[in-house]
Amino acid sequence: MEFCSLTKLPMVHFSESTSGSWRLNTFDLSISSFINNFAHRSIRFDTFVTWLSEENLLKGGVIFAIVWWLWFRSEDGRRIREVLLASILACFPALAVARVLSWIIDRPRPLNEPSHAFKVPYGAKLVWEGPASFPSDHSVLFFALATGIYLASRKSGWFALGYISLFICLPRIYLAEHYTTDILAGAAIGIFMVLAANVPIIRKTITAWAFRCLDWSPGVFYASAFILTFQMAELFDPLLRSLKVARLIFQGKPL
Repeated sequence: MEFCSLTKLPMVHFSESTSGSWRLNTFDLSISSFINNFAHRSIRFDTFVTWLSEENLLKGGVIFAIVWWLWFRSEDGRRIREVLLASILACFPALAVARVLSWIIDRPRPLNEPSHAFKVPYGAKLVWEGPASFPSDHSVLFFALATGIYLASRKSGWFALGYISLFICLPRIYLAEHYTTDILAGAAIGIFMVLAANVPIIRKTITAWAFRCLDWSPGVFYASAFILTFQMAELFDPLLRSLKVARLIFQGKPL
């Protein structure tokens, strides 16, 4: 049976705690509680949201399809190409800032928060192992890219911003992987970095080498760009897996 009584829902219950009260502000809890009311009502919907959250093709694949469409849309699009390239490059310092903040602040994921009772959607994780919650690196990366898309094409940018908000960020709140402020902080970091990178003098400076490479050898440029954007679209999972395997081989441990 797809729908079940709320009294039989699996929940993660924890005792009350006043420690780290800054992490559990009313704004975050009210939004998370409202969204969480819809969890564990439909196997089909919960499974869809879980799949949507984990499927990189529907995240990075869609966004980078827009990026490449804009890149090749016009034969005379040097400014647009500069904007897109500068925005991609700006993602790396933005992600670095986010990672440093996650180490400093070390905010638990909503799933792991000791003073929050979460109604677990069907198929969702019961605990989270990995980086801290604040800020959302998904939000950093994709809002940075969406800002670059917006600067290149407003119509495409509005679509990208709406798509990211609805299909990438909202599921992460629904599955209790992030609070709303995690998403907003990540978006602010990504947007700021891309806007800074697109100050004309900065944009021309940081992209000049890439266009020299493009003029010198288009094959080398596009082969490198494919690998880079593929890794970003996959959220660097292939690279991280390769590094993990290399470490195990170096240590003489089985895979």
